[in-house]
Amino acid sequence: MGRVVTFSQLNGRGEGDGVTTAPVTVGDTKEMAVEFVRLEPGKQWTASVPSGSDCYLFALKGAASISAGGESHDFAPQTFATVEEDVEFTVKNGNAPAEFVKVLAPPQPNDKLAGFKQKIAVAERGRTPAVDLPEQKKKRIYFAGHQHGAKTDRGHAMIVVYVKDTFTCLHHHPNAESMFVPLDGALQFTVNGEQVVVAPGQAAYFPMHDKHGLHVANGHTGASFLEFHIPAAFTTVKE
Repeated sequence: MGRVVTFSQLNGRGEGDGVTTAPVTVGDTKEMAVEFVRLEPGKQWTASVPSGSDCYLFALKGAASISAGGESHDFAPQTFATVEEDVEFTVKNGNAPAEFVKVLAPPQPNDKLAGFKQKIAVAERGRTPAVDLPEQKKKRIYFAGHQHGAKTDRGHAMIVVYVKDTFTCLHHHPNAESMFVPLDGALQFTVNGEQVVVAPGQAAYFPMHDKHGLHVANGHTGASFLEFHIPAAFTTVKE
C-alpha cells in the first residue's frame, strides 16, 4: 500500500563519522530501495553502487560536492546525480548540514535492464531545460530515463512543476513503483483511498498497482516535486 513518510521522524543509524542514514522504504517495494542521508558540516560520505543497480542521489539541502570516476561536481540543493554500478562515489560537505535522498534501482542485482554506463552524471535543476506541457498544465525537468537525461532503463526521474489548478487523476502503474518528494508548495495525494497533504520534508511512495492521484494542496499557488518511476518503462492506467 502507499505510504507517506516524514524524514525527520525516520529512525537513523550512524554510517561513519558525521553520516546518518535512515530507510524510507521499509521492505514493501521490490524495484527501489530509498534512504534519507544526513551529512554533518565538514564531513564526507563514501559508498559504492552494487552490481546490477543504478544509484540516484538528490540533494535537498547543504553545499556539498560529489565525485566519482575521476570527476568532481558541485552538489547544491535540487541537484541530481546518477552513478553507475560498481562505481564508488564520495560526497564532501561544506559548513552546514546536508541532506540527500538516495535511491537504488533495483536494490537486488538485475542485469535484464540496461543501466547507466557513464560513471557519473550530475544535473542541477536551474541549469536543466524544462519541458513545457501546456495541455497538462505542468512542466518537467528530466534527470534520468530511457528517453531523457542520464540514459538508463532502470529508473525514470524528473522534477515536475504544477500550477494551482493542475490535476492528475487517480491512476496506477502495473509495472513500476513510484515515489514523490515535494520541493516547494504542497500536494494533496490520494493514498489508500484517503486524502493526505504531503509537503517538503516528506515523501510519498507507491508499490505497483497502488492507486494514487494528486493536485496542489489548498492554500498554495503551485508546487514542484521530484518524481521517480522504477523501472523507467512504465504504463499508466487511469481509474
